[in-house]
Amino acid sequence: MSTTDTTTFSAVTASGIATASVLFFREAVTNMIPWLICAIPLILLDLNFGLKAAKSRNEKVRFSRAFRRTFGKVVEYFAWVCFAATASLAFEVKWVEYVVLGAVYVNELASIVGNYLETKGLQVNWKYVFNTIFKLGGQKVGVDASDVDSSQFVKPLEKEEK
Repeated sequence: MSTTDTTTFSAVTASGIATASVLFFREAVTNMIPWLICAIPLILLDLNFGLKAAKSRNEKVRFSRAFRRTFGKVVEYFAWVCFAATASLAFEVKWVEYVVLGAVYVNELASIVGNYLETKGLQVNWKYVFNTIFKLGGQKVGVDASDVDSSQFVKPLEKEEK
């Protein structure tokens, strides 16, 4: 193989890899857009209720800290969405995207609900909530869930003594 043939082969290989990469990432970005749109209201709600919860705890709220945490959350969500979309595309299984981002968004919703209830003077018992969900899910397959008491989901917020 001559030098010209090697150069031609390298150019063809490089352009083929570049084309495949561009097509892969174009499809990944197309898959990311709906997830990123869903993240916007979650981030704004978390910012809103986080500020209200901090004020209800009589904490000093600084704009710089709120902005830094919110911007950090934007970057973190973008990273999770990129990971989920590219992994889903690379392994050719769509459920990876739904599982990863479902877990991330459920965690964010739990934070929003927790902050909202904190402004109302309540606290969520997440351990009990998730145990109940699993028990009710188990009831569908024949597990006894008669001891589920929904009054344990939310309880008054325990104030710290100073």
